[in-house]
Amino acid sequence: FYTEDVIYEDVAYGAVSHGRTELRKFAAGFIEAVPDLKLEVVRSSIYEGHGRAEWVLSGTDKGLFKTGKKFSVRGASTFEMRGGKCSSNKDFYDSATIMRQVGVLPQDSPTSAP
Repeated sequence: FYTEDVIYEDVAYGAVSHGRTELRKFAAGFIEAVPDLKLEVVRSSIYEGHGRAEWVLSGTDKGLFKTGKKFSVRGASTFEMRGGKCSSNKDFYDSATIMRQVGVLPQDSPTSAP
């Protein structure tokens, strides 16, 4: 699915993988950390080699923060295609949402109007 020289960026965590070998290693680490990982594509489109996708990522935190708690976060990707394969991919999501859901950050408290 990816070109040999793919550049993948997980913007929320500041992780960049150059090439399929690095991307495979990054993906394997994430799957190990979230073994019941589910990625549901909500909407996607590709036009003239450029694409976007909206998705929901969910699973149980076994190795990200080692809490054993479930999380679900909405996200979006932008990508470029070359020769029928993905040559560039950037994933955007709010990592603080995951951290709140697994208990690493406190839940947002409701704001009160003055």
